[in-house]
Amino acid sequence: MASITWWNRLEPRPRSTDITDALAARVRDPLWMLSRQWQLGEFQGEDAASPAYVQVSARLAPVVGWRVEGQPTQPLPAGVPLEELVETEAFGDDLALRVELGQTFEELLAREGAGAAVAAAFRAAYPIALDTEAVLASMADQDAARFQRVCAGRALDGVALYQAAYAASPAAPEPVPSLADPADRAAATAALAAFDAWVRDVFDEIGLADAPAWRAERLEYGAEVVVTEPTGGTGVLAATPGRDGDFDWYAFDERPGATAADAGVGAVTTVSHSTLPMHVRFRGMPNHRFWDFESGQMDFGAIEPDTRDLGKLIVIDFMLVHGNDWFLVPFEQPVGTLCRVDSLVVHDVFGGSTLVERADAVPGASGERWTMFSTAVENDPSALADYFHLPHSAAATLERGPALEDVRFLRDQMANMAWAVEHATENGVGEPWQGHERAFSGAPAAAPVVTTGVTAGGTPPVRYQIQTPVPENWIPLVPVAVDPAAGEIALEPGAMVRTPGGDVLELVVPHGRVLRPTALTTTSYRIREEEVPRTGTRVTRVACRTRWTDGSTHLWIARRKGTGAGEGSSGLRFDLAVRVT
Repeated sequence: MASITWWNRLEPRPRSTDITDALAARVRDPLWMLSRQWQLGEFQGEDAASPAYVQVSARLAPVVGWRVEGQPTQPLPAGVPLEELVETEAFGDDLALRVELGQTFEELLAREGAGAAVAAAFRAAYPIALDTEAVLASMADQDAARFQRVCAGRALDGVALYQAAYAASPAAPEPVPSLADPADRAAATAALAAFDAWVRDVFDEIGLADAPAWRAERLEYGAEVVVTEPTGGTGVLAATPGRDGDFDWYAFDERPGATAADAGVGAVTTVSHSTLPMHVRFRGMPNHRFWDFESGQMDFGAIEPDTRDLGKLIVIDFMLVHGNDWFLVPFEQPVGTLCRVDSLVVHDVFGGSTLVERADAVPGASGERWTMFSTAVENDPSALADYFHLPHSAAATLERGPALEDVRFLRDQMANMAWAVEHATENGVGEPWQGHERAFSGAPAAAPVVTTGVTAGGTPPVRYQIQTPVPENWIPLVPVAVDPAAGEIALEPGAMVRTPGGDVLELVVPHGRVLRPTALTTTSYRIREEEVPRTGTRVTRVACRTRWTDGSTHLWIARRKGTGAGEGSSGLRFDLAVRVT
């Protein structure tokens, strides 16, 4: 028997166009509602008023400068982020950069109206040299060899031109004085001026120099910010960048007792105004209106925490019950200033006034006080500064490129040594070059062997091997006693030995810039032993780019220090008797 399906639909049938009764949501039994409120204890609550307006009084003090630890104070430009000032180092003069600068100068020449003969004269004066084919074929860096074959004789060496123009300043370098046409000389001079300004603006410095604030023995930056305290006087903040290299508020610690006699004292400004508080809003919080559809993107009611997960329970209780009891008071603080709030008075709708004290004003241990966005005092975990520092930081607006150089510092328990592994370095065209590819790009190193003993048939049964080979990107760190009485040890980069052919021995030296610092105070480079723990340390060089508040673009190369990947094994062994098969 065929089934018969019936559909019923329940739908409202309004009898008028007025929806007042529907929105009124009348309660038919108010006594029951009052009884439930009495049972739940709602009548015992305080009649708290809502805030009407807030009066804020604060003092603003400027940041007057920055300095490398132990060096004079430098002014802090308003149009440059602090990351670029502290971290920037010279751009390497690789072949790609030389060609890029040369092409840029030729475009500037064409813009100034110079003819093709002028560009040819500059290419002849500053050419990209071409090595012999035998040299190119024997190069381990074949990317640079192929690039040199393409560009040599066709491109202008922009780095050589920039250095010649800098050395000849204020006069013009060759071939400008040799140009016969005065119009060509004028065009070339104008192009050189624009070229010099462009290189200084984009690259600032070209060469191999490290950042002045880079502390090679600590594998980190050492910088300080000189500030005017809101209470008057001069203060010093130690600046330690975060893992991403940014100088946000948490990167600064007050350095008590430090002075800056060469820095002036800025003017302290008092700010006092009234403002309207606004409700704190976050995704998924309950809406204020009774008849209001709530978004289902965040369903905090569907979270099922464990009974022991008190932190999650407290957060859910705040979001679902007390989320609309929090208010936000807007306050504008200029970049590069310190702010101390002297008073914050809340005026409610009942005419009352409440003075809000600092949450961390109560003395006590650091773990017993609640605080947020506070500046700590160096070497004193229980002390806090009474101001908030908004630094000249690019913070989250930083854009980072791939790691141009990646060095891993690690411990090798099997060999009882520490190593600096050049995981990646720059090749001849400025691109990352993997260390294992560089290590095996040439002929493998032959291990020194000594044959001992001869069998009856004339074949030696074993051969003596002095050591096993190690990849060329593994640089040994040799322990050196700095203070034998105190047991202080430093790690000094050594060198493995390779035999490219015959009986000639060569030392394997670092290829990158991290292990070859340019600002050494001693004849040898030594790293503090505590900087290479069992977890390892990783140092990378990356290109950074950001936009500043005035819309300007800033480009620099910085170094990042992070945690390594643990211990490693180089496979190094000594004094082996290898059986001949």
